Formats: sequence, C-alpha cells, structure tokens
Amino acid sequence: MSREWGVTEWLSELLPTVVREAFSVLTQLGDAWFFFVVLAVLYWFGDRRRRWGFVIGATVGALALTLTLKGVFARPRPDEALRFAHASGYGFPSGHAIGSTVVWGLLALSIERARHRIRVAVATVVVALVGFSRLAIGVHFAVDVVVGLVVGLVYLAFVVEVVDWRPLPMFAVASVVAASAVVVTSLGGDPGTVAAPSIDSVAAFGGAVGALAAWHALDGRPEGNVGYVAAVVGLAVLGALSYVGLRWPLPLAAVFVINGVAQGGILAYPLVVGRVTR
Repeated sequence: MSREWGVTEWLSELLPTVVREAFSVLTQLGDAWFFFVVLAVLYWFGDRRRRWGFVIGATVGALALTLTLKGVFARPRPDEALRFAHASGYGFPSGHAIGSTVVWGLLALSIERARHRIRVAVATVVVALVGFSRLAIGVHFAVDVVVGLVVGLVYLAFVVEVVDWRPLPMFAVASVVAASAVVVTSLGGDPGTVAAPSIDSVAAFGGAVGALAAWHALDGRPEGNVGYVAAVVGLAVLGALSYVGLRWPLPLAAVFVINGVAQGGILAYPLVVGRVTR
C-alpha cells in the first residue's frame, strides 16, 4: 500500500523556509525529551504523585509501542530531498503523533486548572500542530501521522479504562511493550536471522524496568520535597545521563542500566533529595 498521498511533497514546495523553521521548533512539543522534562517537573512539584507516576509510565509505554510498531512495519521515511530536519529510524507510524496524543491527552485529563473543555481543546490544538509539523518539515507521510493519531487514541483509551490510573500495573505494561520492541528490533531482514536490538529499544526497556523497580521500591508512596535548585540539578543530571545512555557508543547492557537509572531516578528523586537535605 502506497503511503505517498502527495501532502508532504506539496507542503515542501508550498511552505517558505521561515515557516518550516517555525514548525521544526513546534514539533518539539512532541519530542520525548520535552515530555520527560514536563512530567518530571509535574511529578516533583505536584501534590498527586501517583497520578503523575502513572502518566510517566504511560509515556514510557507509548514510546516503546512506537518502536515496536516501527520495527514491525519497517517503512522508510520520505526522501532526504523532502526533509527540512534530521530524523532517523523508520517512518511508519509517526512516533510524535502517538506520543503527543497520549501525553497531551493525559495532561488534559490530569491537570485540574481551567475547565475540562478548555484543557481538551488546548490538547487537541497542540496534537494537531505536532502532527502537521511532521508533514511540514518533511519527515513523515500523511498516512504515518493519521495512523499515529489513531494508535495514540486507542492506547490512551486502553491505559485510562483498563489500567485505570494505577502506576504499578502501568509500569508493568510499559515493560512488556518495551520487551516486545527489543524482540522485534532483534529480528533480521531475512527469515530466521537475529541481530542486535536497536539502542532505542534497549533504552526503552531499561527505562521501563528501572521505573517499575523504582516505583515498587517506593511502595507506591513517593515522598520528599524538591526545591527549585534541586529540580534544576536533577534535570541536568538525569538529562545528561539519558543523553549518555542514548548517544554514546556503549554496550547494550550499559544502555539498559543507564536508562533504567535515569527513568527510575525521576521517580525516586524526591526521596533522594529529602534524605540528602535532612
């Protein structure tokens, strides 16, 4: 089935450079790094850490689901000539569409300020902007984004209705989905062949398991206060750790451990800060 509906090609010819540059910035509203910065801050400073712990687990699961689906379908991105920004890996479905649908949807359901309709409307606009941005900068075909939105909505309904806002089961689900990403990306191009799994899938698996272990160790009662200085330090340290675990040429075992520490560290950080400052 052809994925080339002509939308990406048309936008690459229609949109001026300054507009595509603007969308290359807006698309970061659907980046994984942005999600975890926002969710870490909400978890550290919010008074409903079980709710935000659940949202973090759902986000890890959504990113792992994206890697699994991309590995299953293994469909390329648009030609380099159409791309305005760098993007690696497979193109179908759009991970930004899945992630933004899940995260912004959960934010709309979890943040208690403003009316429900306003929160949903804001989330809808942001998701639409992120989805369109992927076409505007030429890194996805339209069908990638449409399918990503559908997958994100189905996954969102599943975690809300079935997992029912329970953090520990959510981290367990995320770990299973991430394990499937490791398996899928380990399969070679020829039937019966096995290769090393992708670094991203190992990182997602490590992050999910690390978060699961941390939440279990906290016994569902994350305590401790995080001040502004401690928050900046925590974001810097955990962000640097995540960067090392994803970008440095390390053994896969090290990638697993480092990302496990990074994701588990987000959840355990209030307790760590509380003990250090006591």
